[in-house]
Amino acid sequence: MTMRAETISVRLLIAVGLLAFGLAVVSIVDMFRPQPYDGVVLESDVPGELIVAEVVSGSGADRARIRPGDRIVGIGRDLLLSTQHASQLLQRYRIGEIVPYLVESDGRRWETLVELGTRRIGSIAYLGACVLGFAFFLVGAFVLHQRPRLRVAQVFYLMSSAFLVFLVCRMRPASYSGMDDFVLDTGTFALLLVPGSFLHFFLIFPRPVWNDRKGLLGRLDQSRRLRVLVLAILYLLPAAVYLTTVYVYDVKNNPLFLISGAPRVNWWILGIYMALGLSVLAANASRLKRVNERRGALLVFFGALFGLLPFLVFTVAFPSFRHTEQFLYYGVVPLILVPLTFAYSIVRFQLLDIRVILRKSLFYTGVTAAITGIYAAGIAAFNWILQGAGLTQHPFFPIVFALAVVLGLEPLRRRLQGPVDRFFLGDLSRLHDAVLEMGEALGAHRDPGELVRELVQQLPERLGIHFAALYRQHGDAFERVAGPHHLPNFIPDARGIENYLTQEGPLALLVDRPRRALDMDHLLDELEDDGVALLGDLASPRRKVGLMLLSSKTNQLGWDPAELEILRGLLAQAAIALETSQLLDERTQQAELERELEIAARIQAGLLPSKVEFAPGWTVSAVCQPAKHVGGDFFAEIPAAHNGSMALVYGDVAGKSIPAALMMMAAQEVLHSLSMTHRTPKVLVELANRRLYRLQRRSFVALGYLSAKPDGTGIEYLLAGQPSLLCRRQDGSVEELPLAEHRLPLGALDEGEYCTLEVDLEDGDLVLGYSDGVLEAQSPLGAFFGHDRLVESLTLAPPDPERAVAFILDEIRRFTAGLEPYDDLTLVALQRQSQISPDKQVSQETAVPIDE
Repeated sequence: MTMRAETISVRLLIAVGLLAFGLAVVSIVDMFRPQPYDGVVLESDVPGELIVAEVVSGSGADRARIRPGDRIVGIGRDLLLSTQHASQLLQRYRIGEIVPYLVESDGRRWETLVELGTRRIGSIAYLGACVLGFAFFLVGAFVLHQRPRLRVAQVFYLMSSAFLVFLVCRMRPASYSGMDDFVLDTGTFALLLVPGSFLHFFLIFPRPVWNDRKGLLGRLDQSRRLRVLVLAILYLLPAAVYLTTVYVYDVKNNPLFLISGAPRVNWWILGIYMALGLSVLAANASRLKRVNERRGALLVFFGALFGLLPFLVFTVAFPSFRHTEQFLYYGVVPLILVPLTFAYSIVRFQLLDIRVILRKSLFYTGVTAAITGIYAAGIAAFNWILQGAGLTQHPFFPIVFALAVVLGLEPLRRRLQGPVDRFFLGDLSRLHDAVLEMGEALGAHRDPGELVRELVQQLPERLGIHFAALYRQHGDAFERVAGPHHLPNFIPDARGIENYLTQEGPLALLVDRPRRALDMDHLLDELEDDGVALLGDLASPRRKVGLMLLSSKTNQLGWDPAELEILRGLLAQAAIALETSQLLDERTQQAELERELEIAARIQAGLLPSKVEFAPGWTVSAVCQPAKHVGGDFFAEIPAAHNGSMALVYGDVAGKSIPAALMMMAAQEVLHSLSMTHRTPKVLVELANRRLYRLQRRSFVALGYLSAKPDGTGIEYLLAGQPSLLCRRQDGSVEELPLAEHRLPLGALDEGEYCTLEVDLEDGDLVLGYSDGVLEAQSPLGAFFGHDRLVESLTLAPPDPERAVAFILDEIRRFTAGLEPYDDLTLVALQRQSQISPDKQVSQETAVPIDE
């Protein structure tokens, strides 16, 4: 059904209800409007006959000795033809006139004079039926107003409208006014509509009975056409039975048995339909999964059972009992259970997903006013009782009376008011107690996290709510740490929740909230379906800590502003406690991590060689300083390509701290293992590149490789991602050594091209290798140490490698002013000191062959 069609159907349904309401009002007005009346109530169960069912006490007919069972034959010398004829005859006369009546009693006709009075034949039983009818209608109208597009709400509204017309129009005492036949016929039509709407409602309340069923019910679930056909039969069957009964009476002159003006068989059908409806409700309630829904459905079942059963039994099985005053108490009054239990189920158990929040202040004011009224009435009654006594004339009577009130009625008023105050205002004192207890517990240095979890467990009892739940924030989600298991373990979109609470305040009501973002509305709708009524933001001035979820109150009373204010203070304390707990946990974890990192730093430092062996005639100094406890920079010595010498490698893994340190260890292991069999720099680096790339860690390793030339006159070097080498000559000049065309870091590509370069050095020349952490060291103003400062520092550095490295480190410390370094840094320095004899060189070269 389209939205437009649904809107039209809802409007038509509202029009039907308003029409029913108007007919009921017309019926009541007609019953009580002044008009000439003799005091006779006709028997509605004898068609075509003006049989007296009841005579109004004190009326003209009562004074004329007309009694129940008599038949009115004529009015004003005219023989009566029908009730309409009687109404026309009475309209000729005025109130107070005396009119001759021809009456038949026990087969004897006699004439009497009847004084016409004012027509008011509404009895207390009829007034009770009217009140019940309007109670039905108001509950149905409220349900339709709350859920206008819900099918079960629409059917309930239709059933309520039918009950209104049935109770007001069909149950009214019969007379011979012009309006009487029309109203009674309307009530008969309602009697035909009530069975179908009643059974239809309980077939789909609170969930359709054919959902997830097999057999015939399963076919109803699958075929909408079949459902429409079955429901049409259910609605039309009472009307078909009524028409058949009337046809048999009119055509074949069979006796027609009526109850309250309607065929007895239709009353039996009403009873059968209601019994079927209650049976379906009982079976359907047992299948409901939600506890609130099941309890509400069972309450409606028992309310309908004990409300409708007495009415049907006394009306159908004992129709004569309907004309007695006891029928009001035993037949009509129990009907109030039906709308009352349904209304209570809506308020208490949110049936049909309708949530009603009562305003506590208004409710408290009303109850207090009622107690005050009872108090004032008691004083007035006491004064009235003593009014005729001689004590009232005594001059001290006012004083004695006032003392009696103070000593007698005032304690009674306080005794009544005390439970009311505890019921309505007890939450405030319990909240105050919770705030004080939390402050005292925090002062006693209890575990703050455990304290808040205990608070969440105690809140339902303290506040009179169904449940409370605590969620801690982890990243972009909230994780449940305390609360009922029917709530989700995780609530996503923590940022969206924070924005919502920023707009609505730290304590936001979900009921009747403004609609904003579609995704957020869907999330909040799901929480509301789970019974959540309040969202509490647990946030300190420094950070967001978590979320508190609170359900509605068990008594369905709303939250007073004073309660919400205290609750905000309680949540603020809880947030501080949680933050303290979180900081303690973080500090403990940080201390444990720092201890572990210190151990890792010692281990990593132990992996670096304490003394580097290079080649005869060379002095080497190397240092690594991680930015954190551990880092990704390293240096190591591995066998060189020439016999008897070692190569110096230094590396810089992309990243910092633990991940970089792990990759550093992997790179060192790869270089050491490969250098045992592949000592040529180009081959070694290519194989290492392929091995590191296949680790699939997507982390790069910038590498520098340095080894002495076979003749000892210089060095061979290979750079893969490392900055260019600096060379300080004996004359103090600093030059940048050439770079190869291809020098990608290891692990960047599966296949990389690398080239080994060489340079001749004189005695005293010093070569400096370094990582990019040296160049990127920053001052407090954000300036980089850079290449120029490094060249200047190298120019001014002492001549030997060890002191030169120490000097450059001091320059970097002065430049950064002790700030924590951003990146790991590495410095390696080589210096040629003396020539090696050719014989020595040859013996070294021929001792171990080079592996290409």
